[in-house]
Amino acid sequence: MMKERVKMASVTTRPFRIGDTVVEPTLGICRVQGIRNMTVDDINEDYYVFQSAQASVMVPSSQLIKRGIRKPMSKEDIRKMTNTLRSPVTPVRGDARTQYLEYQATLKSGDPTRISKLLRNLFILDQNDELKGKEKELMEKARTFLVEEITFIQGTPKTQISGDIDDSLKQMYKKKLTKEKDATKAEAKAAKKK
Repeated sequence: MMKERVKMASVTTRPFRIGDTVVEPTLGICRVQGIRNMTVDDINEDYYVFQSAQASVMVPSSQLIKRGIRKPMSKEDIRKMTNTLRSPVTPVRGDARTQYLEYQATLKSGDPTRISKLLRNLFILDQNDELKGKEKELMEKARTFLVEEITFIQGTPKTQISGDIDDSLKQMYKKKLTKEKDATKAEAKAAKKK
C-alpha cells in the first residue's frame, strides 16, 4: 500500500506527461515519448524521452529546468514577443568572443523572450552592417526557433510567420531611425540656441 502512494505521488509531481508537447531548446517542438525510471551512477531517477522530427533525447528530471525544457508559448506570450521585436533599442557591442558566447547561451536557454531580444539586436546590427559571419548564423537560428514554435501554436504557415517577424523587425528599425533623426534635430536646435 505504501509503495502505491509513493508511486502516485511521484506521478503527480511530474511536470510533463507522456504525449505532452514541449519545447526542448536543442530540438525545438517535440513530444514526450516516454518516461523511464533508470539508475545511472547509483542515482535512481526518471528520464524523459523527448522526440522531435529530427531526433530524440533523454533528459533526467533533475535537469529539465536547467536545460530550459518548457511548455510552448501561449498566444499572450506571442503577443509580448511581437511587442519586444517592435521595440527599438540600441544594442551595445562588447568583446566579440564574450558576446558570441552570450548569444549562444541565449539560444540554448530556449527562452522566447530572450531569443526575441537577441533576434531584434542582431537585426539592428545587421541593418547597420555591423554583423559578423557567425552572428548572422545565430540570427537565423533565433528566427527559425521562433518561427517553428509560433507555427506550431498558431497553425499558420511558416512563410507567413517569418514574414510577420520580418515586418515587426522592419517597423522597429524604422521607429529607431525616426527617433535617432528626431534626437539629432533636437540637438542641432539646442546647439543653435546657445
